[in-house]
Amino acid sequence: MVRGDVGEELQPPLAYRITGRQWVAVDVATAALAALALTFHVRFFRVPHLVLPDGPMLAASLAATVPVAVRRAWPLPVLAVVTAGVGVLTAYGVAPLGTDLMLGMASYMAALQLVRPLAIAALVGTEAAIGVGLLTAAATAHSQSVMLHSMLAAAALWFVGDGVRERRRYQAGVAEQEKRWREEEAERGHRAVQEERLRIARELHDVLAHTLSMVAVQAGVGRRVGTSRPAEALRALRVVEESGRGALDELRRILCLMRGDDATGPERLGVVADEGAAQGHGQSALDTAALAPAPGLGELEALAAMVRSAGTPVALSVTGDVTRVPPAAALTAYRIVQEALTNVVRHAPGAQASVLVGAGADGIRIRVTDTGQGEGVLAAVARSATPLAQHGIVGMRERASAFGGTLSAGAMPGGGFEVAAFLPVPARRRAA
Repeated sequence: MVRGDVGEELQPPLAYRITGRQWVAVDVATAALAALALTFHVRFFRVPHLVLPDGPMLAASLAATVPVAVRRAWPLPVLAVVTAGVGVLTAYGVAPLGTDLMLGMASYMAALQLVRPLAIAALVGTEAAIGVGLLTAAATAHSQSVMLHSMLAAAALWFVGDGVRERRRYQAGVAEQEKRWREEEAERGHRAVQEERLRIARELHDVLAHTLSMVAVQAGVGRRVGTSRPAEALRALRVVEESGRGALDELRRILCLMRGDDATGPERLGVVADEGAAQGHGQSALDTAALAPAPGLGELEALAAMVRSAGTPVALSVTGDVTRVPPAAALTAYRIVQEALTNVVRHAPGAQASVLVGAGADGIRIRVTDTGQGEGVLAAVARSATPLAQHGIVGMRERASAFGGTLSAGAMPGGGFEVAAFLPVPARRRAA
């Protein structure tokens, strides 16, 4: 009857269920029975009769059987003593098949537990000792009863033990490789999570820092001129509203892309459409933000206009064929310009900014300068008690280094602050 139940617990073979103490008990029982049968010539399947051997034969019989009881603790000494006893019995021509079992058990354990060179030396010594016993028996009247079964038994079980040892070594190696593989997979997963967190933090910083700077500036303008110039206050509030909605759209796009990695294509669009119909305008705005393209070099003019509305004059110049710039490089360039202008608004109020972006044959060159105090940005970062203030310049450098580019930020000799970056984008990559 074949058992095919899925929930049935599989049992390992009997040899793997026996404990170490049980194996020792088996060795002791086997050695005791063999000593009784060999020493007193007991025949278990015949009418029992006892024959008391003489002194040398008794010692040889005990040496060939009793040490097997402790073969797991001292494999090499046990093999040496058993080999000596079997060699003496062989020389007398009275080595029965029971001695082959004892010699084989000792040889098996030596091959299993000893290192390979020592185990080979032990086998050679065993065969040599038995060979000496055979030669001695051949020179006496016992030669008629001498056979090679002891040497064959020792060699055969030695090879069995050696095979088991190599198999266990192989299994241990496979288990160690699997363990290292699991550790490497866990490390790669942890590293991927950290990189993803850094990327998300950088994206959120770029969106929130710029937008909140605009909101703070315009809110301050509205508060100061609200009573005296209501038209200008309303214009400032309109900029605050537009900036807030733009930030929400960016956040929704980032969050939707994070949640939608496993559900893309027509199926996801169908789900989004159904949810939008069920939840109304809020969900449709979420879908629009998720499907909106990432900003690029074409949106720099809108970015400059937003900064101008915050009271910071911006001169923008974009040269070269920006339409052939890869989207990832265009997004990186946009974020660098956005962060640089945000620093101007935040740390150099009233300064005039200049943005130069050129798409050449070798890549994209970016230069953002302002006419404020040259140490304004760096001093503000140094005075900050939180590491978040340093994320701007650090994030710009990380974005440039991701493309193999460079970025420098510092005060200019004649006054003001400069951010210069280069993103290498070869012509063949832009054409692709």
